[in-house]
Amino acid sequence: MEDYIVSARKYRPVTFDSVVGQKALVATLKNAINSGKLANTYLFCGPRGVGKTTCARIFAKTINCTNRGADGEACGQCESCKSFNEELRSYNVFELDAASNNSVDDIRNLTEQVRIPPMNGKYKVYIIDEVHMLSQAAFNAFLKTLEEPPKYAIFILATTEKHKIIPTILSRCQIYDFSRISNKDIVEHLQSVAQKEGVTTERAALEIIAEKSDGGMRDALSIFDQVVSFTGGQVTYQKTIENLNVIDYEHYFNLTDMFLEKRIPDSLLLLSNILAKGFDGSHLISGLMLHLRNLLVSRDACTLPLLEVSDEMRERYKAQAAKCQPKFLYRALRICNECDLNYRISKNKRLLVELTLIRIAQADEDDDSSGRKPTRLKPIFKKIAATAKAAPAAAAPKATVKPVNPQPAQSTGTSQPARKSAIPTFKGGSIFTSIYGNNKPAGRPDQPHGRQTVQVIDQEQHPAKPLTQEKLQDSWNEFAATLPRQDSPLKNRMINCHPAVISDNAFKVVAGNPMMADEIRLAQDRIINFIRGAFNNSSITMEIEIDQSLGVEHLLTRDEQYAKMKKENPALKELESVFSLELR
Repeated sequence: MEDYIVSARKYRPVTFDSVVGQKALVATLKNAINSGKLANTYLFCGPRGVGKTTCARIFAKTINCTNRGADGEACGQCESCKSFNEELRSYNVFELDAASNNSVDDIRNLTEQVRIPPMNGKYKVYIIDEVHMLSQAAFNAFLKTLEEPPKYAIFILATTEKHKIIPTILSRCQIYDFSRISNKDIVEHLQSVAQKEGVTTERAALEIIAEKSDGGMRDALSIFDQVVSFTGGQVTYQKTIENLNVIDYEHYFNLTDMFLEKRIPDSLLLLSNILAKGFDGSHLISGLMLHLRNLLVSRDACTLPLLEVSDEMRERYKAQAAKCQPKFLYRALRICNECDLNYRISKNKRLLVELTLIRIAQADEDDDSSGRKPTRLKPIFKKIAATAKAAPAAAAPKATVKPVNPQPAQSTGTSQPARKSAIPTFKGGSIFTSIYGNNKPAGRPDQPHGRQTVQVIDQEQHPAKPLTQEKLQDSWNEFAATLPRQDSPLKNRMINCHPAVISDNAFKVVAGNPMMADEIRLAQDRIINFIRGAFNNSSITMEIEIDQSLGVEHLLTRDEQYAKMKKENPALKELESVFSLELR
């Protein structure tokens, strides 16, 4: 029985043409060899398993070949090429592992060897792997040799962490960045290896292996050997995901369909089945993030090349992406990312994943990113919109600001039109009545910030009430009393202003200064909306006037009152300083 050799060693490239996934870099090296423009020091950097050391060996073998072909490849027949093999690199090629030889003494021994010219061939090549592991002192000892080496000496430094190499070393190197190998190239190489080994494979299984390898050919070949041993030479998709502990693609497609159809219970049951098979919740979230990302790039033909899957799978992604709105995908990705960040520190990880699935299922219903809006608002707004389209009302007149006693050197405010809105008739009262019944939430007359609540008035069942001064004042005070704590400045302004009826459908508010007028003007839509609801009259308008002769003094806040007390009584300030008191 022959000795078994793993695929990563058995099918390691021995020529530039057999290197997978690094065409541009290989072409540059071959051109440099053919033109004779060789540098003294090269730095090969990139992820693991992408061919850094392999290319360094091929480069060392090629430059010493005495009978290179026209394509720049080594002949493989000359004495130098024959002496270069897996057991004995060559008398002119030396490999050093910087991870275990990282001291100044090791570099000193290396520099001593550099002084000796090659026994045969033209160049002595020193391949230093994992060069970032050298100590600071070793780097400094290596500087002079790298800067002025003998003409026959060539150094090839290989590393996966270029940022750890000191700048003085980098400045002496020609830097070649190796890229990750694409899944397509990995799959094609695995197919050729499987054909040579007599192994039957499914392309979907090889795509799983390529995705699992994360762009590294060595990892892909190692995983391939593992799967072949598990399946006995019959590499199928189901056996591959079973052996590699990978969640099936089908679960992610099913989950997305459940999200779009609002089948939250089914998604939770699917999660339970996945966890029962031994999968971790973080694996599900990571895979779901990748699936949502693939759906996002599948929506546009320009980004479709970013999808590294088979043609059959690409069509499935395109079909499901057509059902998803971009807003849903953006929010779902953000929710998954939050879960991924919080998973490690969460004490109840399963609950965290379940809440994530529930939030994703409701992502396309939310009006904001926080997801606080209840889903039952949706049919209500549809009914309102249909009613408004059938019977639109006239736009509300503009609210104006009329200065009474303008000062020559001061601005008395500018007119600002009221928001135009079509008030439909809708049986059942306002939106709040439709949602909450007759129990309106306490302390919330309407939306306090930003989005306004439309008062939908049924004038058939509830006729409009006359606009009287007493009822207007009561409604004014009621609105001020129900304002939340963060609106206390507005509350103080309203208490100091008294509305006055000027017609059947209009009233005015006189402010003592422009600041007070501006504060009320910012809440103008909210106040009018509340007053209209109180009188069941959608035609009520409000005017704001400024009369600086009133000299109305606003109510002092607690902090202002305390500051005034300290100003009137200096002893209070001294007492505060002595005992380190503070207002609570």
